[in-house]
Amino acid sequence: MNHIRRHKSWLVALLLAVWCLTLATPAKANIRFFTNVMRNLQHYKVSGDLVQFNLEGSGTGNLTFHLTLPSRRNNFEEIIMLGYLSAGYAIERTGLKVGTVYVTAIIPSADNQMKITKADAALIAQVISKQMDPHKFLGKIDWVN
Repeated sequence: MNHIRRHKSWLVALLLAVWCLTLATPAKANIRFFTNVMRNLQHYKVSGDLVQFNLEGSGTGNLTFHLTLPSRRNNFEEIIMLGYLSAGYAIERTGLKVGTVYVTAIIPSADNQMKITKADAALIAQVISKQMDPHKFLGKIDWVN
């Protein structure tokens, strides 16, 4: 009898979670987008423990995506590039209208120093489609700090 009660409470919790997700239609798109970004990062062996996402809307209809990734002192440029590639592939696969992407690399060995960068989605699309070399891309992005 106790087994049935546990099964019912688990089922009720699952149904409640599904109901909440169906009410939040934009959140469903975000979950699909975030899942794509995480899969891409995992493919490149980027640790997902400290990854932070934020997707914001703007008045022009384009979204702004913020991605914060853990890095090491010597590979922050590689991590930034992988962040843009992951976001670009997710934009391509989901069709989400993202206009600007910010990628931040946190370098814990340098007292949590942050390298913040910004790129337009059209510029990222050029790298994804191999119209631009990744090194040239890193030179064209905006280094906020």
